[in-house]
Amino acid sequence: MQLLVLRLDYRSSTTIESLQRQLRQPNSKLALQLPHIPLLSYENTAPLQLKTALEPIATQTAAPSFHTSDIGFSKEGAQFYLQIHPNEELDQLYSSLELAGHGFSNRADAQWQPYIPLIGDIPAPFWGPLFARLALEFNPLDGTVAALECWSVIGKRTTIEWSLFLDS
Repeated sequence: MQLLVLRLDYRSSTTIESLQRQLRQPNSKLALQLPHIPLLSYENTAPLQLKTALEPIATQTAAPSFHTSDIGFSKEGAQFYLQIHPNEELDQLYSSLELAGHGFSNRADAQWQPYIPLIGDIPAPFWGPLFARLALEFNPLDGTVAALECWSVIGKRTTIEWSLFLDS
């Protein structure tokens, strides 16, 4: 599976990585994902063909900003995340990328909601304590998107296929 993501600026990434380390279980063997905003996923797609289709959009797009001040939790995947407040820049970028990639086998969500995953696969007894800890540690975050990336995901292993940096 190929996953199209937006990578965050350095300052935002270091803040999120710090939160991830604080939430990580001491005995966890799972690697933490790089801070990102998931966009679209594709099945059986050649990453370089996808890059060719999406590169014109990335080269013409200014780096969108984002703001997050809400913590979220999903029982599916037992995942904590930061909910991003919708803005026109992110919505337009998502729509453009979805349209440009329409020829590929896409698994688009019915209603895309931008978010930043923090940590997943949390055992149920830790949901409450970790949420309380996250609520104490997290402050609202403003940042910008630095790059569009394609990741290949096989099982729990992620490989970065390519990156397209957006104009600042």
